Amino acid sequence: MQIPRPRHAPVMHTGTPAARAPGPTALTAGQPAGRATGPAALAVISGDDVYEDLFTAASALQGALTDEGFAVRTRLGTASLDSAADADVAVLYTALGRFTTGQREALARAVHGGCGLVALHSTTVLASSPDQLDPGDRLLAELIGSRYLSHGPRPHESRFQVRLDPDHELTADIDPFEVTHEHYRLATGPDARVVAWRETGSGTEPLVHTRRNGNGRVVYLQLGHDMRIWGEPGMRRLVRRAARWVCRSGRAQNGE
Repeated sequence: MQIPRPRHAPVMHTGTPAARAPGPTALTAGQPAGRATGPAALAVISGDDVYEDLFTAASALQGALTDEGFAVRTRLGTASLDSAADADVAVLYTALGRFTTGQREALARAVHGGCGLVALHSTTVLASSPDQLDPGDRLLAELIGSRYLSHGPRPHESRFQVRLDPDHELTADIDPFEVTHEHYRLATGPDARVVAWRETGSGTEPLVHTRRNGNGRVVYLQLGHDMRIWGEPGMRRLVRRAARWVCRSGRAQNGE
């Protein structure tokens, strides 16, 4: 049985929409966006924006990465994942987007070889059943380090505080901040380190986690559903920090 499509937008943890941006052609022009120099970031947007504000969020994401000094290529669809190894950072924001197994394998090889990966929000919502993940979905879930289970009990959205690990360089010196956002229950992998979370009546719900894959680093941010969260300075700071933390060239400059 497939995971039902999420009510608003579609956590492995056994823990007024904004106006639409111009059409997809604004994101598919052949010229790279952002600065001409700096580490290379490939931002891949794929899926249906009925439940996610994908196209408007893509503009906010591109702006955050450019502000951090990345030369950004933003692409609709997953075909560009075949060349992910050419990037210092790959950023995924998908909503049941169509991946081929070959594209997922190319991404996994790129990350294992040192390309950083930042995955946002509904990228962890997979098409196959949680009890019978197909090989491609299993590969993606293992690479990211988590997969979506459900929204949990109603209400599926609330105002809550984002709490952050002060001992991790990704989240250090970022003060807790409040957001209005939908909830995810995640199943997280054994090597996923949770560095941001929210408190619930039944425990903590992961919001940001990190892991390593070969020579690459991975960050997953559960946040990113709509433009309310993209308007939060704390969210934009997390995205910028995440991209910098996973960045291959940034690690090389630090002697890692």
